[in-house]
Amino acid sequence: MDELFDLVVLGGGPAGYVGAIRAARLGMRVALVESGKVGGTCLHEGCIPTKVLLEAAGFVSQAARSDGFGVSVGTPVVNWTVLSRHRETVVNRLFLGVQALLRKNRIALFSGTGRLVSPEEIHVSGEEERRIRTRHVLVATGSCPRPWPGLPFDRARVLDSTDALALAPSGNRIGIVGGGVVGVEFADIFQSFGAQVTLLEKEDQLVPSEDPDLLAILRKEYERRGMDVRTGSSIGKIEVLQDGVKVACVRGALSEELIFDRVLIAIGREARLPAFGDKLSGLPVDRGFLKVDRFGWTGVSGIFAAGDVTGGLMLAHAASHQAIVAVEKMAGKNPAPFDPLRVPRVVYSHPEVVSVGISAREARLSGIPVRQGEYPLLGNGRSLIHGEKRGVVRVFGDPDSGRVLGLSGVGTGLSELVSLGSLAMEIPHGLGALQGTVIAHPTVGEALWEAAMDVTGDAIHR
Repeated sequence: MDELFDLVVLGGGPAGYVGAIRAARLGMRVALVESGKVGGTCLHEGCIPTKVLLEAAGFVSQAARSDGFGVSVGTPVVNWTVLSRHRETVVNRLFLGVQALLRKNRIALFSGTGRLVSPEEIHVSGEEERRIRTRHVLVATGSCPRPWPGLPFDRARVLDSTDALALAPSGNRIGIVGGGVVGVEFADIFQSFGAQVTLLEKEDQLVPSEDPDLLAILRKEYERRGMDVRTGSSIGKIEVLQDGVKVACVRGALSEELIFDRVLIAIGREARLPAFGDKLSGLPVDRGFLKVDRFGWTGVSGIFAAGDVTGGLMLAHAASHQAIVAVEKMAGKNPAPFDPLRVPRVVYSHPEVVSVGISAREARLSGIPVRQGEYPLLGNGRSLIHGEKRGVVRVFGDPDSGRVLGLSGVGTGLSELVSLGSLAMEIPHGLGALQGTVIAHPTVGEALWEAAMDVTGDAIHR
């Protein structure tokens, strides 16, 4: 049996390594168990590499309309080898940084798969079998792409989001099953790099969890760029052929069979649940995810969980915050409970779609007083300088109490602003704070200020 730790973290992704570092800085002896590379899906297969590709996709989009700025650059040519090398350079630099942070904070790193034998004992299987004793456990084993029922990923024709990173899409007919965040972002990437893209979503709008008005703007832009967006599409059988993939699709009264070179399955993710010993068979699981309270506690003494393994928003920044709350709770601190309403949500498409909190419609359904303020980016100087005429920023607030209930928008550059909405929600009179903030001119941030002013009917350029 190995030495005793105050905390053993299972999984080295954004929940795991952040929780481990916070615990170490609180004076705990910490071990981290990871079967792959620290940094997790976000760093190696998700957030970071996809955003590198989306950044390059943005260059292609800008080049296509550069003539309007008086700059002629010709037809963009994407060198996939160079782009892939840049993507790996970014990922590796961040990976080295995470490794350095773990060493700096004296976190013991065990390579292998962890199995909970009891709340105080973990068995690590890998190159070397060992058992670890601990006072607390943080389960942060993350998630993996959910396959289409009865159709495994074959890495050639039927792809998951990890496979899609390595695909040079030019000239391919690509079907994307699932119009959530992953499907929408890869549609942007594939189309920008020369693929013929068909986006299939069973609900009546893309990214069904977000404001339909904003997603209608995004859909219009996607269709303008040549994508085939089919919402309200029920998918039947998906069949791999010798030279492609056949997808049976029903939309309204129309039934058809679509042929693609490749299909990306983007219908969600499922938890990577660690193996539990007999004594832990009672750990609460709901629809395949660990159930936890707002402090990450599973209900079993000493065992907490954070990140994708608990379901919910399944966002890297949410996972990190959940882990910090859980670690501070087990360390005897008094953290504020995790509140998913204060977690910003971003679709890194072109244009971006952002939101935090609740919308005016959601507030009214809950009986909460609300007024919606908004400002179109057509009136924003910086947006026009960028050549952007689409988009809007909305602030949802209660003029009487001064509370900010939420923020949403669609447009270029809004991912850098949405966290201001989260900050304003934390302040008792956040609406007044937004209205009293002096924002540089010309910036896209002025649209946020105008929208906040509009909540009370005081917008200047409305």
